[in-house]
Amino acid sequence: MTDCPWNLRGSYGTYKGSGRGDGETQSSPEFNLKPGIVIAEITHDGHGDFKLEFVPVDGIGRGKAKAASLGGSLAAGAATGAAVGSVVPVAGTLLGGLAGGIAGWLAGGVIDDAIGSNIWTSVDGKGPYDLMDAFRIREDDDEALKPGRYRLEVQASGPWTCRFIQPSLGQSTGSLVDDEEEVDEGLINGGVYVLGPYGSGTRPMLAEVRHAGGGDFFFIAYALDGTHQYAFAEEGQFYRESIQTEIRPGKEYMLLIASDGDWGLIFTEGY
Repeated sequence: MTDCPWNLRGSYGTYKGSGRGDGETQSSPEFNLKPGIVIAEITHDGHGDFKLEFVPVDGIGRGKAKAASLGGSLAAGAATGAAVGSVVPVAGTLLGGLAGGIAGWLAGGVIDDAIGSNIWTSVDGKGPYDLMDAFRIREDDDEALKPGRYRLEVQASGPWTCRFIQPSLGQSTGSLVDDEEEVDEGLINGGVYVLGPYGSGTRPMLAEVRHAGGGDFFFIAYALDGTHQYAFAEEGQFYRESIQTEIRPGKEYMLLIASDGDWGLIFTEGY
């Protein structure tokens, strides 16, 4: 098992504290977020309320934008291409539960108010957490945070930690394209996975997905430069081929995959 994404080059931040469950807000030192993506690992050891937000320093108000962002636990490991049968998930849960999180995607394609135009609420719930989340930093995009200075604002009922990375460009672990593997070969156990980065090739991308469980499946492909993301979600047992994705040629992507059952996913180039 590799230590993805913490083995990647990029900008890092790590913050921790401990709350008493009395609603007091703790603030971290300021840090800079530049255009790209952020991958954040968040834990909470208390059993009461827990809320963690990335808040701009320069007094920018909360927005009403919708954002395509969904929390998930970290899975480490990256194959040399898109055949991801060698990866292993680590302990953790999706924010709000796997089925509940995917249901939000299926209902409308976005999670309402997960991100305001300038504030990202990663966690707003109760009890222990061990999760991984990702979001984009992009100017002039209502579904992303703007570049600039930020701080964490946290309300907790016990010890908490947040560490994050903005991976640098130019470190693909292989190609997203896999022309030889069969999607049925070596289905992966259900769970949540973060993989990459992978290069996307030169032509439009097609996806082939098999889900052997009775629950839900989704994957999100985040462009490492923060320009866009593509999401696919479906419920129940299914097999889909030649899915026309919006993955763009000539870019690097991180993948967030979550599944209630065994799954397989491969990418090929279209025309």
